[in-house]
Amino acid sequence: MGASGQLSPELSARVGALARGLGPALFEELARASDWIADDLAARLGMVAWEREEQIGLAQRGLLALDAHRFPRSRRRPGQPVRVRELRAQPLAALELAWRALRRGRQVHVETEAEACPAVLRLFEGMQDRFESKLGEAVLHLSEPGVFDHPRSDWLRAGPWPGLERVALVQADADLELAAYLLARACLRRTGFDPRVIHRVLTVGPAGALERNLRRLWVGVKMGGVDDEQAFAGPVDERRAAAYLDAEARWRAHPGVRTVCPGARLLRPDPGVYLAPALFALEACAEAEASAASLAELPEMHGPMVVLIPVVGEGAQARAEGLLDALAPPGHGRVRFGGKVRGAQLSIDESQVHGALLVERLPPGLPEPRP
Repeated sequence: MGASGQLSPELSARVGALARGLGPALFEELARASDWIADDLAARLGMVAWEREEQIGLAQRGLLALDAHRFPRSRRRPGQPVRVRELRAQPLAALELAWRALRRGRQVHVETEAEACPAVLRLFEGMQDRFESKLGEAVLHLSEPGVFDHPRSDWLRAGPWPGLERVALVQADADLELAAYLLARACLRRTGFDPRVIHRVLTVGPAGALERNLRRLWVGVKMGGVDDEQAFAGPVDERRAAAYLDAEARWRAHPGVRTVCPGARLLRPDPGVYLAPALFALEACAEAEASAASLAELPEMHGPMVVLIPVVGEGAQARAEGLLDALAPPGHGRVRFGGKVRGAQLSIDESQVHGALLVERLPPGLPEPRP
């Protein structure tokens, strides 16, 4: 093993082969720990039942995909070491990245944020012991939660990267019912405190039809306890509730903002704080009004709230694209609803949504689509 942490070609090959052989064992360990992980996600992040199942299922599918994939060794840089970080707000994301690197024959160091899921750390500890017992030396390393200053901190960071708030653009050809359901999912899951939340929605043309679709979902969404199988989102703590209610009051009082659905603290007998989501709309932005400077003066957004920003008039698509650039600079996420423009290239931070609404894939707690 080199001083830089790079493995020899021979040891790299052994690591990759061992990781392939241990893949089923890791999958089994994850399955056994799933109840513990689910309880932790409910307690720490307020995840309701459907989202906990989705999060764990996503990790399982990722490991299965790796198990079926062949990883040819690189002759130029065999065994390049990497480090991954388990993030508190993005549980289990580090698992697939670490295992992918091991399958490629690389050394891996796993960092964990303070208050990250402890069950994930236990999975890594179990695999660390297996690698060391089989190889006679450590290739999977762990540091204590919250410790990022360690001897391997200069290794290549392989992710996962913290999720950033996204901005949506609803094109003139978008399916508005599909857009409304996916916006509700993006904005209201984890009661609006998901790291990849969508708060700002640009529309090419008037937003009346989209507003009506969103209003029906905002009024009908079910907030409930973390073990309520029919709830879409769960409770929040007092700190987040206070930030949301303060932001909601600022938006209601801001000039040029129309309140479609006011936010509020829900009165419920259940323990915890439940929030009613807020929906706002700006007056239609004509040429003089649709400026990045005017949008920059709007209040900050927290929790389950969305503002619709309609861009109308001649050249609305081009001006909406300019506003999208201003609101979501490189590194921030973008979601486009509608058909992909011929010849257009999406960046790594962009996604395009176009197609039909799949009712069978809707999470519980949202009103059924209208017939």
